[in-house]
Amino acid sequence: MIVSMVVAIGPKREIGYNNKLLWHLPEDLKNFKKITTGKAILMGRKTFESIGKPLPNRKNIVLTRDESFAFEGVTVIHDPMMAFDVALDFDDSDESELMVIGGEEIFKLYLPYTQKIYLSEVNYSGPADTFFPELDGEWKEIESKEFEGFRYKIIERV
Repeated sequence: MIVSMVVAIGPKREIGYNNKLLWHLPEDLKNFKKITTGKAILMGRKTFESIGKPLPNRKNIVLTRDESFAFEGVTVIHDPMMAFDVALDFDDSDESELMVIGGEEIFKLYLPYTQKIYLSEVNYSGPADTFFPELDGEWKEIESKEFEGFRYKIIERV
């Protein structure tokens, strides 16, 4: 199984403000859907609450410290390492991919395990209170494409 992240960031690594996305980019949302459909997606409780429902055609995994949190259609975990087991139970093929989709604490927690990042770099200036962590280790760009308002690229750990 490969661990990947899917994230859109501003120039200062901004990812959110008041538990909301900072921008609305239809092309980026289409790309997100294409990349994550049919896969296990992992998010924190706050990110899930900002979405408001399980994303269809994906195995939704929510990591939270809140022992009472439950939501229909979501697998709730409290131990970060459980995400790997849940993802493998969902898809144990050689091509299985756990997609980490946020937020800030979840990205920090899983960055050491991440081999690939689907990264949208957005032209943004404005307030933010959540940020994507600085990348650890060495990364190389393997794909890049320009869109109106953002640049999409895939990077892999070297």
